[in-house]
Amino acid sequence: MTVVTEVMGLAVAFTVVVLLTRLLCSYLHFRKLEMAIPGPPSLFLLGNALEFISVTPDTVLQTLLRMVGGRRELCRFSILNNLIVVVQDPDEISEVVRCKKFDDKSRFFYGLLHIIAKKGLVQLNGPEWKAHRKWLEPGFNEQVLNRFVDIFREEAMGYVDRVEVGKDVDVVENLKKASVRNFLRTSMSADSSEFEDQLIDVCSFIELFLRTVNKRSFNPVLWSDRVFALTPLGKTVHKYKDVVDKLCNRFIKKKQAEIRNFKGDSDYVQSRKTLMDIMLDPPAEAQELVEESAMRDELITFFGANVETTVSTLAWMLKALSLLPDVQEQVCAELDSVIGDRPISLEDLPQLHYLNRVMKEVMRMLPTIPIVARQCYEETKVCGRTIPAGTTVFLNMFAVHRDPRYWDKPEVFDPDRFLPERSKDRHPYAYMPYSMGPRKCIGGKYAVMNMTIFLATTLRALEILPADDHKDLQSLIDNMYFDLSSHLVGGTRVKFRRRSAKAA
Repeated sequence: MTVVTEVMGLAVAFTVVVLLTRLLCSYLHFRKLEMAIPGPPSLFLLGNALEFISVTPDTVLQTLLRMVGGRRELCRFSILNNLIVVVQDPDEISEVVRCKKFDDKSRFFYGLLHIIAKKGLVQLNGPEWKAHRKWLEPGFNEQVLNRFVDIFREEAMGYVDRVEVGKDVDVVENLKKASVRNFLRTSMSADSSEFEDQLIDVCSFIELFLRTVNKRSFNPVLWSDRVFALTPLGKTVHKYKDVVDKLCNRFIKKKQAEIRNFKGDSDYVQSRKTLMDIMLDPPAEAQELVEESAMRDELITFFGANVETTVSTLAWMLKALSLLPDVQEQVCAELDSVIGDRPISLEDLPQLHYLNRVMKEVMRMLPTIPIVARQCYEETKVCGRTIPAGTTVFLNMFAVHRDPRYWDKPEVFDPDRFLPERSKDRHPYAYMPYSMGPRKCIGGKYAVMNMTIFLATTLRALEILPADDHKDLQSLIDNMYFDLSSHLVGGTRVKFRRRSAKAA
């Protein structure tokens, strides 16, 4: 062996030792900060990874809640070197949300959404997210939304007409159809029925995809996109992603042609603006955002988020009401008093006080989005703790909605806890069905209007009876799982019985 070879060998060995020493020091610093935060026992290097070996998408939420262990203060768990800090106190959540360092969605979970849409509003961060938000917000203003009342009512009537009465039925497929039709009719002014069946299929693809995101998030073996792409599930996702892209391109081209045809029509410009009009025909200052890929990604994101969360929330509401006959009858009494035998109108919505409280209470007990996640890029002191760089911060809305300091007997269904006199002194971050702060859901008002009209229309026509699976709300909570939004393990089944005919 020559001297040169020996020197080179020593240099390589020295470099390896230096790099390993730096990695070890970095990890020991990370470990010191990790263990200074309350949490379950954590193994060196592995963290709590062993707790997730047998976890499935159906059991992951219950596993996460078990890891938190009923704590109210900030706590943590980790999967290898991926640290998750859980915040579940309203004061601490307020501190996190108001800190600009936590404005971005986390790479953990949300980062995996890029396979189907890299530049959607849910996935984007930083200045690019702010620009997209500013570009799209006009599509959700009150003037635009108020024009959708008739559409929401007609599609709710369609749901009622399709219902099979007198037997256990899973409400989800019928809700998907109603949500897809609402999306099409509030996005396209011209006839768009040609897309309906294909978009129902897209719903199934998005549901499958979100299950893969859930599965990958808690399985380190699947964190790599390259490894995931080699799995049968990964190959299926990539295959159907191409189909979805082609469908979106067709949808966009049809809408662009519609905009060109009607652009000179003042009535169209003033009264027929929809989210898609704004997305595909933005003001001059947003023109640079409107690349074909960005339009497609926003279309997929809005379609997926709209249908996924609306179906989830309405399914929970139908299921909860099936177990609460007294509440259901009080809602019907209010509907009779406010609406009578005529069709529901925009002016009726603010008068449905009890229905509004019932909806809020369902979303408190059975939150559609039980957890959201933010990214901590640099070592940051927050809530009296030092959070290591690269940490995922979970905002635990599920726990906040059950904090007995703000909710008397939180396990009891009580819509009157949302009466003005009982709500006025409640912590503003004790109830967050659409999140809070700058990342609050852009479509919250759209969802509330849609769901209010849907429930009012459905309950005037149908009595909702319990299926033979769950007997109380606690059973629903114990069998909740979440992908992007929460669902009931095994499906959401109820029975319907028709009431005497009323005007829809």
